[in-house]
Amino acid sequence: MAPLSEAKQLETLLELQRDLALEANVEKVLLRITLAATFMLEADRATLYVVDQTRNELWSRALTQGGERGESVLEINEIRLPLDGTSLAADVARTGTLLRIDEPYGDPRFDASVDARTGYRTRSILVVPIDSRDRRRLGVLQAVNHADGPFRSEDERYAVSLATSAGIALEYVQLSEDLAAERLRVVKVAEEERHRLARDLHDGVAQTLANAALGIELAQRRAKQDVPAAMADLEQLRGRLLESQKGLRDILFALRPLVLEDAGLGAAARALAERINGQNGSHVVARRVDADRRFAPEVEAGAFTVIREAANNAIKTGRAAEVSIDVYEDGGAVIAMVEDNGKGFDVASTLQGYASRGSLGLLQMRESARLIGAQLSLDSSPGQGTRVRLVIPFA
Repeated sequence: MAPLSEAKQLETLLELQRDLALEANVEKVLLRITLAATFMLEADRATLYVVDQTRNELWSRALTQGGERGESVLEINEIRLPLDGTSLAADVARTGTLLRIDEPYGDPRFDASVDARTGYRTRSILVVPIDSRDRRRLGVLQAVNHADGPFRSEDERYAVSLATSAGIALEYVQLSEDLAAERLRVVKVAEEERHRLARDLHDGVAQTLANAALGIELAQRRAKQDVPAAMADLEQLRGRLLESQKGLRDILFALRPLVLEDAGLGAAARALAERINGQNGSHVVARRVDADRRFAPEVEAGAFTVIREAANNAIKTGRAAEVSIDVYEDGGAVIAMVEDNGKGFDVASTLQGYASRGSLGLLQMRESARLIGAQLSLDSSPGQGTRVRLVIPFA
């Protein structure tokens, strides 16, 4: 069989790059690259394994057969190999070293069990690593059984070119998936914030207004017989409406604190401490608040969200008697910290099951910190209180 010309190889590679441009479907990426690899390397079949660092595995879902483009594709539900296991693909994923093996059965890393189950005979293998532009290992491309015997040195060069194209494509897939996940997280935080706002308005202001309307109607009836008693009822209603007005102002302060826009994060932290001091019997104090550094409005809003959530959690769920808020400069960053002496919690277990509980709290703090480029740390344990620390870099 005559080898493919270099012009034909180049044409196939350019066609692959064009087909994969802005392709975010990982299934299509796997299929298109393995088809091109089978053709360019004149292999019997090819497999692209993707590195899954979270599960310490390599996985693939498509395998091509035959030696020409347009050949049939064997769909496999899923192939998974342990990243620390004994296999040629795992070895290349760990070391990043290209492997060209002419006698697979003589290599201790070769797993012959697949051949034994299927009746297939592996005669030669070419395995190359797939890296991102920042040298992260994204996957491994493996070709099996060259049409004319062992793979050649020029096949290595073509395989490396294929791996480069595959790395760009897989990196784009990951970026697209990360962007989609970020959008969903932002939507979830916003949706839960709306639900909480609706709940606070319903349980507070709306309920008070409904009771006030009923109280006024009763006072009107009572005034026909006992004006002093009716006036006393109205005075009570006035007190409840003023309390409802305070609750509404608290909600508006949480949504858009004007002091944050006018005077910055430090002033907003002082105002928050004064506003929530005494709630649920907690003593809230602005302990060290001396940072004058101003940030972009969205950064200050995100940082204030973290401070507000941490303080509210300390009062409402942590049942803290003492809560302190700090906002100060340290080196090239502003440090915002909320400490309390409440009941504390197990940080690891809380974060692990947080998504399934569907509440806001820590999720909103983590997302707010991430979106403004700040570092959030949580230090807590049962019975030992909680410290929430946010580092906002100047840059």
